[in-house]
Amino acid sequence: MAASVRTFSRAHPSADASYTLVLDRLDGTISRIEQLAKQQEGGYSSKRSAAARRTDLRRRLQAGLLRHLVTVAEDVGAEAPAVAEQFRLPKSNATHAAYRASASQILELARSNQDTLVKHGLSASLLDELDVAIKEFDASLQDTDQGRQSHVAARAEMKTLSDDVMRLVGMLDGFNRYRFHHDRELIVAWESARHVVTGPQPKESEPATPPVEGLEPAA
Repeated sequence: MAASVRTFSRAHPSADASYTLVLDRLDGTISRIEQLAKQQEGGYSSKRSAAARRTDLRRRLQAGLLRHLVTVAEDVGAEAPAVAEQFRLPKSNATHAAYRASASQILELARSNQDTLVKHGLSASLLDELDVAIKEFDASLQDTDQGRQSHVAARAEMKTLSDDVMRLVGMLDGFNRYRFHHDRELIVAWESARHVVTGPQPKESEPATPPVEGLEPAA
């Protein structure tokens, strides 16, 4: 609607400085809303991308890095039962925060018992890979938070600007009804520009069939 009003107003300019000022304000507001729409979509995209990365990381941790570590720790059981008992896979349905805390705890335990674990088959590079994976997991959580904050902030500002648009269009409506009060066609064109409706429209109901003269309606 705002864009339609702007297009109409540019096609029917006024020499009145006040009219130009209101139109310039409307143009600036529309431009800002367009920027915010991109920011909002960027926030959604960032959240979706971070969620996909996090899902992949959890799968890699659960089925690969952590499982290998826990399996090796189980083999340590005969030599050091107390150590082996501390290594448990995180629950697959744990929250992200709980999963991250559990993975970090396992990494710290493994570093404390690295020599023993290596003797029982722990891959030499696994702990470094696990550390990197946990940092990537943290980054994905941060990206999700930033994406959420970005689109929430954009949505809030867009709401405020939408109210501004309606106020500015109301001001232009007063101008144009005064300018075009002798030109019915321009008034109609202005009203059309100001009442743009988007999206699917309900179908008009079909008119009832008139009764045929001389026939009684069926019971």
